[in-house]
Amino acid sequence: MTTLAPVRDPRTGEVIEELPLMAERDAPGLAQRAAGAFGAWSRVPPRRRAEILAGTARVLAGRAPAIAPRFALESGKTLLEARAELARACETLLWIAGHAEDVLRPVVLEDLEDSGLIREVTAEPAGPVLAIVPSNFPAVVTARKAGAALAMGCPVVLKAPETTPSVVRAFTAAATEAGLPEGVLRLAFTTPGGAAALVRRPEFRTVSFTGSTRTGRLVAAAAAETLAQCVLELGGHAPAIVTADADLDAAVSALVPMKFGSAGQSCAAPSRFLVAESAASAFLARLLAALPALECDPSGTHATLGPLHTESRRAEVHALVQDAVTRGAVLRSGGRVPDHPGYYYPPTVLTDVPATARILAEEPFGPLIPLQTFTTESEAVALAGSTPYALGAFLFGPEPRMRALAPRLNAGRVSINSASGADPASPLSGRSESGYGYEGGREGLQAFTRLKVTITPAKAGVCPT
Repeated sequence: MTTLAPVRDPRTGEVIEELPLMAERDAPGLAQRAAGAFGAWSRVPPRRRAEILAGTARVLAGRAPAIAPRFALESGKTLLEARAELARACETLLWIAGHAEDVLRPVVLEDLEDSGLIREVTAEPAGPVLAIVPSNFPAVVTARKAGAALAMGCPVVLKAPETTPSVVRAFTAAATEAGLPEGVLRLAFTTPGGAAALVRRPEFRTVSFTGSTRTGRLVAAAAAETLAQCVLELGGHAPAIVTADADLDAAVSALVPMKFGSAGQSCAAPSRFLVAESAASAFLARLLAALPALECDPSGTHATLGPLHTESRRAEVHALVQDAVTRGAVLRSGGRVPDHPGYYYPPTVLTDVPATARILAEEPFGPLIPLQTFTTESEAVALAGSTPYALGAFLFGPEPRMRALAPRLNAGRVSINSASGADPASPLSGRSESGYGYEGGREGLQAFTRLKVTITPAKAGVCPT
């Protein structure tokens, strides 16, 4: 009997589709078919693979106006956010297509010991890839994972998010139209048991996962059974440090869109605001003044802040607020569940948050801002490092001092006087409980390769002593 998963409209809670899920027993066959596609696809010239990816971007871009409304409907994103993510996915594919050949070009090492030997390093396709894509940014993460793996010559099974299926379907359809051979990219909508069975399959030599730290640990443990390499982009709890001499207007203008984009459901978003005590009142006033522009419009016509993706996510967000208030935090805005349909939650700001509040230790993953104060930059660094997450951080203040402060933060990405999402050319990686391995940039391409060193005499027929 086929298991069906409901796809809901987060604006109303209504079911808009029932999605058939792959059974756990079908995992071996899917993995074996991916392995069967490896030989032929790995031999396709890199330039031809790049042409297919560039063609995929063009097809996807042409269809974006038709794809975006359904994408927004399933995800809860505003239509503008859905269009922007599709554009980022296309930009990512084009970047990959333009740089893949260079990553695969052999490198001759310098002969430092005058050995008379030539050592050539070649990046080869790692093998079949299992890419596990989250529901919050399915378009751009699919491009980062599947695009990079395909460019390197690896067939891919996409374990796609069951709650936002349409955009990943559109991606695979675009790739097929662009010339991707049948069977090189396969979709899997499945149960948790089916996903676990796929991770354990020995055919997959790389497992690339984006999601929660708790699930990431399970993925890493399962992949270790077959010694498959993992790329884990996990949770975040990014501090935003605002110094006393920062441009407060500029800081608020940069942080608010980054914080509340996709209703705060981003592991890279600033989620703890650390403000110099002498500037806290002025910063808070500017922050609260910016919030009314974030309109929660259930009709979706004028919304600038969409609903949370699921009802359970909203319940978890509200529980964090209630816990903080119970422990003594002061609610400055929001903090109440709306009485209209959908999974909306208002922009919420908390001050005087005690160190014991869950919101300071657990990734909020929603439109919540706990605001803390500090008196010295050393205290700010200590507060920033008070969680086990280390994905990103934001610094606002005089640039020379912020550049000096950045190395003191444990984070894979530090933004100074700016706030933006990951770009195609930059490697994205967490530290500590935010994961390991790289997505994006040359490093994200290399993640789907294995290196081989070939050693030959400098002169044919001559073997140096």
